[in-house]
Amino acid sequence: MSALARVLHERGLSVRGSDLRENARTRALRGLGIPVRVGHDPAHVRSGDPVAVVYSSAIRPDNVELAAARQARFPVYHRQEVLGQLLRSRRTVGVAGTHGKTTTSAMVAALLLEAGKDPTFLVGAPTPSLGGRHGRWGRGEWLVAEIDESDGFFTQFPTEIAVVTNVGCDHLNHYGDEEALLRGFARFVSRSRRVVLCADDPHTPFLKEFARDVYTFGIESDSADLQAHDIEQHRARTRARLAFRGEPLGELELEIPAPGAHNVKNALAALLAGHLVGLEFPAMLAALRRFQLPERRFQILEENGLVIVDDYAHLPEQIEANLVAAREGWRPKRLIALFQPHRYTRMSYLNGAFARALRRADLVIVTDIYPAFEDPIPGVDARSVVEALRREHEGVHYLRGFEETYEFLRKRAEPGDFLIGFGPGDVWQVLHRLVREG
Repeated sequence: MSALARVLHERGLSVRGSDLRENARTRALRGLGIPVRVGHDPAHVRSGDPVAVVYSSAIRPDNVELAAARQARFPVYHRQEVLGQLLRSRRTVGVAGTHGKTTTSAMVAALLLEAGKDPTFLVGAPTPSLGGRHGRWGRGEWLVAEIDESDGFFTQFPTEIAVVTNVGCDHLNHYGDEEALLRGFARFVSRSRRVVLCADDPHTPFLKEFARDVYTFGIESDSADLQAHDIEQHRARTRARLAFRGEPLGELELEIPAPGAHNVKNALAALLAGHLVGLEFPAMLAALRRFQLPERRFQILEENGLVIVDDYAHLPEQIEANLVAAREGWRPKRLIALFQPHRYTRMSYLNGAFARALRRADLVIVTDIYPAFEDPIPGVDARSVVEALRREHEGVHYLRGFEETYEFLRKRAEPGDFLIGFGPGDVWQVLHRLVREG
């Protein structure tokens, strides 16, 4: 929502809004001259006679501001409907997928910026390589957007180039089952002129049936159009050799300041999208060497004996990939995972998968579920993850509050350890306090 507010403001529209609490996003928007009030109140909507009211899926149907807007007969739009209107105004690269879409869309936007294309972009997190922004209205012909599949709206989006990083098990509270989710991705790619898919993903053969002009990337499949091999990682830098349609790209080499094979795949997807836009591989590879990951995507907070990393990962595959990258890149004495589960619905159908992913850490701390906008589900809580882990892992601890978690880590984390925190919620506060207070 804050990226959309920024883009609409830069486009010349008058924008104001509200949020439940003060945070970095509200402060950033005010710095741009966008009024943002804290708390939800019907008076916020009625004042000024808005042309339209825009809400996100995080807003409940009975929200007082939403109810006031409808009662006053103001036009009301879901965030995705407004994004769809923006997509229709430009040539578009839409990046969807279960994992990696924020990093991949930020990479595509950074490649277009470096090439002087002056793009518009809306991505999921502020990114240093995008001037610390996650939204921008440019004058160029291209618009890059991270496309969220969680609420099903993405099936209506028209894109010139559709990128699907991968398809995994998520958002079943909306779709009901994985088959319905996959059909949603199929409808998304069917609306695009050209499609970029991951050759390593088992769902790609199905998606290909609905796509017109397909380009693939991968590190495992020999059939990928753009392939990476000989991957090497040292701490937060990863390198790989590339081949395009079976031909090595000469002396060109992918080098990114991002850890792990999963980030290599993100880079491959971005390179293919850039290629379809008309960018040259040498210039794109040079730009990616300078790319910096978006906020809370393997964000290294401290690397001074003890390594502390904040990460947004909230799905088992993401968590496992980052734990593998930490183990291979740093070879720590101990790998410590701090996990804040996100949403009751997600925990209801992925509990066992989280336990399997977290087994890769030597020490695991699990805090209470961050509910986002959801109500509790009877029988679903963080202790179920702990119980599943303890069947095969001795070093598992359930800690309820942040103060208890902070004191535990302050006493237990030692030089030589690698501590990484996972979750979109507010668990990052513990990690930042550890860095701040030592």
